[in-house]
Amino acid sequence: MLLIEKVLILHSTDIFRNTPEQELVGLAGILEEVYLEADTSLFAKGDKGTCMYFIYKGSIRVHDGDHTLAVLEDNDIVGELSVLDAESRSASATSMEETVLLKLEQEPFYEIMMNNVEVLRGILKTLCRRLRIMDDKSVSSQKATFPSMPSL
Repeated sequence: MLLIEKVLILHSTDIFRNTPEQELVGLAGILEEVYLEADTSLFAKGDKGTCMYFIYKGSIRVHDGDHTLAVLEDNDIVGELSVLDAESRSASATSMEETVLLKLEQEPFYEIMMNNVEVLRGILKTLCRRLRIMDDKSVSSQKATFPSMPSL
């Protein structure tokens, strides 16, 4: 994959949308390309995580056992929590089709985050969006389990 393609992928994400291209060029140069066949595990719940992935092409199912939490596709990111705290993965991730990912390790991410407040804003925006989606799913699930009582 060409360096310019990697820069364009980074620039298309919420995290790096407002990051100057010069910084993205440096970051793109250290991204590792990862190729997965369909139904291949990217990581398992409980694995120690120290990186995140940008989905260039394909789709990833984020799940806890058989329960699907999210399906992520082109230009989405997966594993962003681990790049922040290097704790155990909170869910598993499996490719749904042939998938091409770009892997970003924790230390280079910290370096660019310290030099660019827009990256910090981007990761916070992404995490907040994902929390809102999870909250909506939780509320919907509770409403289905405990429908409101009819008024008398």
